[in-house]
Amino acid sequence: MMYTNKQLLQLTLPLFAEQFLIVFVGVADTFMVSYAGEAAVSGVALVDTISFLITAVLGALCTGGAVVASQYLGSGDRQKVALTGRLLLGGALLIVILAGVELLGAPALRLIFGNVEADVMQSARDYFRIVGFSYPFLAVYSAITALYRSQGNSMISMVSSLVVNLINVAGNF
Repeated sequence: MMYTNKQLLQLTLPLFAEQFLIVFVGVADTFMVSYAGEAAVSGVALVDTISFLITAVLGALCTGGAVVASQYLGSGDRQKVALTGRLLLGGALLIVILAGVELLGAPALRLIFGNVEADVMQSARDYFRIVGFSYPFLAVYSAITALYRSQGNSMISMVSSLVVNLINVAGNF
């Protein structure tokens, strides 16, 4: 099936808006923490780098799963679409992410960023622990929105991104 330009625009504009919201939240995080001093800003910036990587990996995994779901959807195999969706939402993965952040967060920060000042590292650890609790929810969100996109509905992912990012900014405040 070929898509018209109008259909492609309807699919891609919400994706661009979603990406803008993600960048905006990062800017808002840095702006809100700036009152706490240089060490806090530096700690947040370090963790945001890792968070971007985790977000990209989750997005890639979920997009791959959505491609598989789209193939099953196109062939009319609803059972395999449902199975793919369940696998994307795998609870074990969520627990591993959360445990990894909690248990390996500080060593990972030291390994990646080396010998930064003690107050910067402490700020990074504190912020990573807080942000780490959002990763399982981010995984669920990524899986669900990828499945909606595979069905050609990117508007739901944009609206949910708006809600999620508003909650994120409010929580960070």
